[in-house]
Amino acid sequence: MSQILKDIGACKSVIINSLLDNTEIMELMLGKNFTETQVDNIVYEQIFPYLYIDETQIETKSYICCEVNIPKIPTSTIKNISICLWAFCHKDIMKYSKKGYKGSRADILADMVERCLRNSNKFGIGKLHLDSVTNIYPNNKTYGREMIFTIPDFKIKE
Repeated sequence: MSQILKDIGACKSVIINSLLDNTEIMELMLGKNFTETQVDNIVYEQIFPYLYIDETQIETKSYICCEVNIPKIPTSTIKNISICLWAFCHKDIMKYSKKGYKGSRADILADMVERCLRNSNKFGIGKLHLDSVTNIYPNNKTYGREMIFTIPDFKIKE
């Protein structure tokens, strides 16, 4: 029998590792002269494998959170995966400039995340598809984007 839910954690790992390997995303989140140690420590501080909003946060940082759902299991060997990603920033650091990007820091971070994942071929046999993008207000100090992706025909591993 297939283990349908084990791919939730595996998919989150692929997402997070893709983000950590992206220099532009790490530069936006950690600064131009970021170190490998900072990248190693960013998971569970600024990148979370679930929606996390620290209401007591006093530092002005950028965040990425992700969640994986399985909305449809059409056969015993194929399923659809839904990925929800949140890219948000403290409102005091919204101004950001990066060649090739436009908008606020939250807009640029969301754009970087989408480009990073869209160009990945690590998700299965179906092509990653962006379904929707909306704005979010996690709390009165932060603003960002919620992106919903679908991976159709994700092959269930035995």
